[in-house]
Amino acid sequence: MNYAYSYQNFADKNFIDKVVKTFDLPSDKNITMLNIQDYQQTTDYTCGPAAIMTLMHYYGLLKDSDMNKETEMKIAKELKTDDDYGTTPENMANWLKTHGLEVEQGTNGNIQMLVDNLDKGIPTLVDWIDWGGHWTLVTGYQKLGNSIDDDKDLILFTDPAVHFNNEKTINGLTKINPDRFQYMWFDSKQVPGIYITASKKD
Repeated sequence: MNYAYSYQNFADKNFIDKVVKTFDLPSDKNITMLNIQDYQQTTDYTCGPAAIMTLMHYYGLLKDSDMNKETEMKIAKELKTDDDYGTTPENMANWLKTHGLEVEQGTNGNIQMLVDNLDKGIPTLVDWIDWGGHWTLVTGYQKLGNSIDDDKDLILFTDPAVHFNNEKTINGLTKINPDRFQYMWFDSKQVPGIYITASKKD
């Protein structure tokens, strides 16, 4: 997939300072953070539609006034989301394609791919085993070690279910160690590293 297009909508220093304070990060150094406004899911099975809404809003394809439960349930119906499995990667990818985005869907994703996408201003949808299977959006990364293998870095998610966790957040963000995430990056059917990368077409 050619990622010549870069949205380049990165968070400003003011927002990064708020992220540092919220999560008590050691510093504001080496943070790549996209400027994303979250949408929080209203059911326990619509993480996929909610994550798609956040992604579409980031690309300017969903208005502020559309960030509501009515839109969430409309998209859930179009995605054939159900309260057993949730939303399949295939339905997510196909929906995004029909709504004008260039899409790559795959398995066996890795941390470096997520970092590379962020450097281009592109968030990545990931399906992992949190909540027994959960879609979230990778929207930030902090490099704290000399390399990813040092196991010191942080991934920042824009998580549509963060409000269920009863923890401090800003714009739906949560954080996790990349190594821990890699070990948990599989869905309820044990498929490893499911990801969807969607970007605006040139």
